[in-house]
Amino acid sequence: MGWRQTAAVGALALAAGVAGLVVGSIVTGKGAPRGITDLMSRSALTRGLAEAWTDAARPKAPSGVPVAGKGDPAPALALLDRQGQRATLAQWPDKLVVLNFWATWCAPCRKEMPELDRFQQKHAGHGVQVVGIALDEAGDVESFLRETPVGYPILFPAQPALNPALRFGNTYGALPFSVLLSRDGRILDTRLGEITEATLEGWLAPHYANAP
Repeated sequence: MGWRQTAAVGALALAAGVAGLVVGSIVTGKGAPRGITDLMSRSALTRGLAEAWTDAARPKAPSGVPVAGKGDPAPALALLDRQGQRATLAQWPDKLVVLNFWATWCAPCRKEMPELDRFQQKHAGHGVQVVGIALDEAGDVESFLRETPVGYPILFPAQPALNPALRFGNTYGALPFSVLLSRDGRILDTRLGEITEATLEGWLAPHYANAP
């Protein structure tokens, strides 16, 4: 077999493998592999394909539950701060907001919080605000934060029985789940799974150019 034939066979095998991954992610409902879609998103040529794959593989929301998508205004959430006072996402106008849904029983959530805290400290002067929303008991959250304090605000759903992350597109029902909001309060992107400071840098970099 010549090198051209070998290359053609290899290309076909690669295409078949990718096709299998795409179909499998949609059929199983596990979602598109984030590592692969992250790599695809680095190129303008394949970024659209990565977004289409992610959207196609996302599980459907329960019937009757409105779910916002990219470009939509962020759902208005009824929230409480750690003192039990009412809070809203409108507290941070004209800022890029990284909304992080987490819980103390979620190991990846606990692991990523120092990364989120370092990122907040580094970029607070660049019009960026990290906000944590704890889907957990207040007592457990306070115990955890005494051991692992963070400098960004932690809020709670005012109606704990409802999963607010679902309304932002987290139809997987898993944590951690992060949402990037634009300065005018619209959803720019969402991300399921652990996030690092380096990933945050890449996630927000395209939007710094428009900073006030």
